[in-house]
Amino acid sequence: MKIGDLCKVIKKNTHKPCQCGDYVVILKPLGKTWRSKTEYWAVHNVATGQDRHFKRTDLEVVCK
Repeated sequence: MKIGDLCKVIKKNTHKPCQCGDYVVILKPLGKTWRSKTEYWAVHNVATGQDRHFKRTDLEVVCK
């Protein structure tokens, strides 16, 4: 994952209302890395127009 990637939220009940199935664009990494991978990302939800944060495992890259 990198800044600008389009991802799909694949985990349910991470936010209220649930954003599972929504598409998000990666904005920037948040916090420290774990085993050379960023654990949390700031994202922009295309459907809601809001900025959120998600765990790496909650997202699936659709387009790089």
